[in-house]
Amino acid sequence: MSVRLRRHAWIAIAVAIILGLILSLVLGGRTAGVGAPAPAAPPAATSDGEPAAAGARKLALPDGAAARNPVHTAPAAMVRLARDIQVIGTVAPDQDHFALVGPLVSGRVARLAAGVGDRLRRGQILGEIESAEVGEARAALIAAKARYTAAEANLRRETDLAQRRISSSRERELAQAQWAGDRAGVRAATERLRAIGLSNADIDAIDHRDLGGRVPMRSPIDGTVIERTITLGQAIERATDAFKIADLSHLWVNLELYEKDLSRVRVDQEVEVRADAFPGEIFRGRVAYIVPVIDEATRTAKVRLEFENRAGRLSLGQLVTARIIGDGHRGAPEVLTVPRNAVERVEGRPVVFVTDGAGAFRQRAVELGGSGGDLVEIRAGLAAGEVVAADGAFLLKSELLR
Repeated sequence: MSVRLRRHAWIAIAVAIILGLILSLVLGGRTAGVGAPAPAAPPAATSDGEPAAAGARKLALPDGAAARNPVHTAPAAMVRLARDIQVIGTVAPDQDHFALVGPLVSGRVARLAAGVGDRLRRGQILGEIESAEVGEARAALIAAKARYTAAEANLRRETDLAQRRISSSRERELAQAQWAGDRAGVRAATERLRAIGLSNADIDAIDHRDLGGRVPMRSPIDGTVIERTITLGQAIERATDAFKIADLSHLWVNLELYEKDLSRVRVDQEVEVRADAFPGEIFRGRVAYIVPVIDEATRTAKVRLEFENRAGRLSLGQLVTARIIGDGHRGAPEVLTVPRNAVERVEGRPVVFVTDGAGAFRQRAVELGGSGGDLVEIRAGLAAGEVVAADGAFLLKSELLR
């Protein structure tokens, strides 16, 4: 055999060996795959979209914590839910506890005794106005009293003379008429001073001391000065609104409700108000008045709420969120509900904690609907009869997030 033939034979043998090795590796891999375990499938998802592992996690409070803060449960139930109405409102003074105070004569501001923020008692002096009109009115009263005193003395004298038949009855009658006229003059002068702002004590003091031409401005109510528009020395006209006084322990909240919601609201209905300045705090009031006029441009009607503000937490002009509690007598069709405090939020999503009957709970994502009073509608994620954590649900949330 020639050298060339031997070389081709060795090449052929080498190729055959390589092909054999490749074939054995391929067949070996397939054979090994027959008995190997399949790769783990991704965790199945629950109906609410949460991974099954997360939905299946049991939650329970430690024994000590459960004893101190027990979790109370409530069943999801079909209820004829009276839906709440939530709307933005503005805090305003109660007009029944509000006053505008100003001078009743033209003059100059001679004294200021109160400023914005001052708390006042009824009758307290706010300031004094110096006016020529006041001086003239006081002088008129002094002159009227002098004429009355003289007429009274003349009447006594004429009465005595008539009884002794020294003077005629006509003279006595004329003295009587003069006395009556002068007495009316005193009353007229007194009423004029009272009409321009002087109190009975101020009027009585005219005989004892010279008060000049000053007249005080007094607060007609207990309250707080919320605005003052005058300054010392300023010349002002009568009936200028110099002071605004409000009793801030009584407030209104003004709302505008759409026409479609008016049938669900009535006078004396309970209302809850929340303010961003006081997170978590609830102010309770009632519907006081529903204006029976619809604004043609906005299709809304004004609704007035009344609130007690004894602690002074709410401020005039403040924006608040008002929730008019649904009226049970005006309920909608039955819907599935749970207590409002059974719903918590985890990662921005509403959830409830469903009990397994053995003291453990599982998180369940739900879809919320409307609300009414202490109940909230569940549109998806829960079935009627399932029992959820109500009071204490936030403790389970804390345990979940640990």
